[in-house]
Amino acid sequence: MALQGRLAAGALIALLGTTATGLPAAASSPAVAASPEAVRSAPAPAPAPAPAAMATPATVDLADWMGGLRAVLGDRPLNRIVMPGSHDSGSWSISRDSGVCSHGDQAGLANRFPSIAASLSRTQSGTIVDQLNGGARYFDLRLCKHGERWFTYHGGPMGGQFFDAPDGRGGVVRGEVNGIAEWIRAHPQEVVIIRLSTAAPADTARADNSEAVAALGAAIGGGAGNPYLADGSLSPASTYGRYLAAGRRVVLIDDMATTGHPWAWGPGAQTYRGSYVQADTAWTDYVKALFDPHTLRKNFDAVLRRGDQVLDRAPDPGDAGKFFVLQDIIDPSLSIPDLVLAQGLEKIGVIPSSVADQYLLYLEHQLNPLVLARLKGDWGTSNIAENMNVVMTDDVNQDGSGLRAGELQRRIIAQNAPPTTPRTFYGAGLVADGAWSAPAPLAGYGGSFRFAGARASAAALPDGSTQVLGRGLDGNLYHDVRSRGGAWQGWAPMAGAGRDAAFNAPEFAITGLPDGSAQVMAVGADGRAYHDIRRADGSWQGWSAVAGDAGTGWLRITKVSAAGMADGSARFLVFGEDGRMRLGTRRADGSWTCWAVVAGVGAPDFRGPALAIAALPGGESQIAAIGLDGNVWHTVLRADGTWQGWGGPPGVSTPRMGASAIALTGMPNGDGRLLAVGLDGTVWHTVRGRGGDWDPFRPVPGPKGSGSFAGDQVAIAGSPDGSARLLVTTR
Repeated sequence: MALQGRLAAGALIALLGTTATGLPAAASSPAVAASPEAVRSAPAPAPAPAPAAMATPATVDLADWMGGLRAVLGDRPLNRIVMPGSHDSGSWSISRDSGVCSHGDQAGLANRFPSIAASLSRTQSGTIVDQLNGGARYFDLRLCKHGERWFTYHGGPMGGQFFDAPDGRGGVVRGEVNGIAEWIRAHPQEVVIIRLSTAAPADTARADNSEAVAALGAAIGGGAGNPYLADGSLSPASTYGRYLAAGRRVVLIDDMATTGHPWAWGPGAQTYRGSYVQADTAWTDYVKALFDPHTLRKNFDAVLRRGDQVLDRAPDPGDAGKFFVLQDIIDPSLSIPDLVLAQGLEKIGVIPSSVADQYLLYLEHQLNPLVLARLKGDWGTSNIAENMNVVMTDDVNQDGSGLRAGELQRRIIAQNAPPTTPRTFYGAGLVADGAWSAPAPLAGYGGSFRFAGARASAAALPDGSTQVLGRGLDGNLYHDVRSRGGAWQGWAPMAGAGRDAAFNAPEFAITGLPDGSAQVMAVGADGRAYHDIRRADGSWQGWSAVAGDAGTGWLRITKVSAAGMADGSARFLVFGEDGRMRLGTRRADGSWTCWAVVAGVGAPDFRGPALAIAALPGGESQIAAIGLDGNVWHTVLRADGTWQGWGGPPGVSTPRMGASAIALTGMPNGDGRLLAVGLDGTVWHTVRGRGGDWDPFRPVPGPKGSGSFAGDQVAIAGSPDGSARLLVTTR
């Protein structure tokens, strides 16, 4: 976090009649903190014991959590692993008198107001090794060159010495980097990302940056050739397993990209996606903040709201292969007046020095519990977690003020196995030889990350494309097209009937026709059936209500399925308002047949909760439906208009297949493919061969290598080349 603007309140301080703490500006000579020295001189920690086979985010050792969860993370890209990150990682050693980086962007103001600057610069309470042991795997490391030595810094204030350097008496002052290197050597299954930025004299900035990169690589790289450092053979999108197989434990990102070393990646390896909230810092804003008791809460809300916005938005195509760092941190600029007051009250014993000296930590200790609540709430499901990577916070080692030690980090890590977001649309492909592609969630409307809704329908077109209808969570219909090559056009809301801006439809169906058009039937808010056509050129004809039985009144329905026939007609299978199954056809010339009641199983009509119809070569139609007994039934309407009679596929372990939802499609070779959501919630698939025999039901593979898919609603569309597209909405 830059200090830009935070210290520009000097004029305001003078206006309030408050002076700086009185520490002389000459205190810009760096002080080497004692606590890191103890850490640096300690023996290297022994390798952690192998984690328990059943480790979970709640029980795993935070010092070894990647290795402990390797079964979950192994085949996941590193930029899709949700990991805790540390903001301004080296600032833990900043104090009132630890000095000022003369090349920092806020050096001048830090010299004028060193106490205020230090209090607003310290973002961590533990050493970098403490942060590693606390679960952090991404580090925002900022180094300042002071003379011939390198120190950590933030904006202006400087912390402890980072690299080894002569002590002037023939000895060596060891830097903090040694403890980091020892930790990396002792934790071979942990992958650490370090983003390095430096401050140095302008005329030697690039050369000095290269010096720092080389020194860091030499210290943590694992010896000659830097075998621990990720090189050009890997990328942010490489899997965690590939990193381990290659022995690469560290990703080093050089913010200035001055060296050209293959193990020093450039700043393009990561993105923040605009997740940092920068406060307005005009002097008038400080005055307003001084008299606004809600300033702090407004700042917290802005951080959380920005997180909502960023996580709900699909990444730009150029960011998909990068590390994504979500900055859950506060810009405390507008809290400067409060800090000035706090430091004044500290002098008379009203405010403890733990607040006055560490005001930014004090603020972050209030924000971090709010971030935790968000992770447990709106950010705690798969549609958000799948859009996360690095969650960067201040004070990785916070223990108190509403957080137990490691509580926030464990919750961040738990995002790697989040509960499934209900009603999310997933798509998968089935090639002609019967192999399934991995299910993948569909992007949402208007740039939102995922599409979630209650119902889906799919139709295959002669050109190999697939058209999809979905009902969003707002109840409205949306349409999308997937090209034969796999590219999606993007969701578009469907216009309503008459003057309505949108079409709100509880039930609907789409089917493709030989001329490249698609026909849609949907149930309107008034219960009537409406029909529309999407022409081959992409234009829509417009909704029209469908006439009812014998052409009188309007057709009122509760369920609908559609099948485009080879002769250009479209068949629509519905459950009427009275619960009876009916079949009607829109002929190729646009006229409609009467609606015929479909006989049931030993009953004058078929009734039930779900139905599906599919076209087959030669003019036949297959029908599947769930009866009032909860079982799947099947029949065939032959090309000559006669019916085969009701039968059905055997269940997985029962004489009949019980199901809550079904979908059916016909294939060019005469087979029919049936999807059923079993009573166990699993999506099952079977094939009815052209001779009438049924294959056994097999589970549809789930996301991320799962052997099954827990679904709510299903749709399937068979393509002319013998492949098929599947849609599933999650439970």
